[in-house]
Amino acid sequence: MKEKALLSIENLSIDFVMESGTVSALRGMDVDIYPGSIHGLVGESGSGKTVAARAVMGLNPMPPGLIRGGSILFRGDDLLKKSLSKLRKIRGKEIGMIFQEPTNYLNPAMQAGLQIAEQLMYHENLSKKQALEKTREVLREVELGRNDRILSSYPHELSGGMKQRVMIAMAAACRPKLLLADEPTTALDVTIQKQILDLLVKLRDEWNIAILFVSHDLAVVHSIADTVSVIYAGEIVEQGKRDDIFHDPRHPYTIGLLNSVPTPSHRGHKLDAVKGTIHDPYHVPSGCPFHPRCPIAADICSRERPAVRYVSGQHSCSCHRVEGKSFNGTPIHWTPIHETPVHGNFEGEPRNA
Repeated sequence: MKEKALLSIENLSIDFVMESGTVSALRGMDVDIYPGSIHGLVGESGSGKTVAARAVMGLNPMPPGLIRGGSILFRGDDLLKKSLSKLRKIRGKEIGMIFQEPTNYLNPAMQAGLQIAEQLMYHENLSKKQALEKTREVLREVELGRNDRILSSYPHELSGGMKQRVMIAMAAACRPKLLLADEPTTALDVTIQKQILDLLVKLRDEWNIAILFVSHDLAVVHSIADTVSVIYAGEIVEQGKRDDIFHDPRHPYTIGLLNSVPTPSHRGHKLDAVKGTIHDPYHVPSGCPFHPRCPIAADICSRERPAVRYVSGQHSCSCHRVEGKSFNGTPIHWTPIHETPVHGNFEGEPRNA
């Protein structure tokens, strides 16, 4: 019997209605996240990653945000139908969020320990003394608990890596079932990135929590995720297990992203970046939104939105040119991202100018 998803985002569509026009941020997004797993959500800036993560917490401003349709099922309950007071009981308690830039979310006038303790006092009805004692335990879990220095430090007294660990401690203090990590390693150097990733895996393993890991960095996603969704223009264009995406990509956008990752074999050569730029957010292209940038687009791509096709098992792809295990009947050959660039063998009709 298949395990039930902890979080199911089903056909979620969100617009932002502005004076200058309407921005379609999410357009029928579908993602399932299972207990004890790490799911990577990857795509370029402006693809809708952060909007999706914030939607789970109910943090997108409404208005100008407008939910056009869909559902966000957490443990079987639709979060979109819950009142603000009920959402507040879930935020921090059952679902925690790690934000991209901790400096913007930590109170500069409040000691780090008290900011963590607040979560415990609110959700677990602890006294201040009890909450601070439990905060010491949480800081030890995130490897900041050798002494009470961090407990009594203000954010400006901490390094970037320490602030991110404090943010993780705040999100995980009540041992939630789900963590939403919105690009938690973007502003950190490589060594600290590795430490933060190891910490998230440790929390997942020890507490059996699920993690939605949002990132534009494919190398980071490859190192941590069990399953991956590739998002473009608010749509999931490909998803599957990590090996499906990194060793057996099918969508031209996924292959383009993989080819743009620097590898030793690329040294001295220009990277094969995805051509063009993401569309004007006020004007989503008709048909497949990626078709203006796609190297193998055909006439149908500009007219009809592609359906989701299952390549094998859980590996799905939304592309008119995908049939079975090839584009247009021609097999694609690639190698893992950590060895050499991924090059699709795109043959058949050229894209229309």
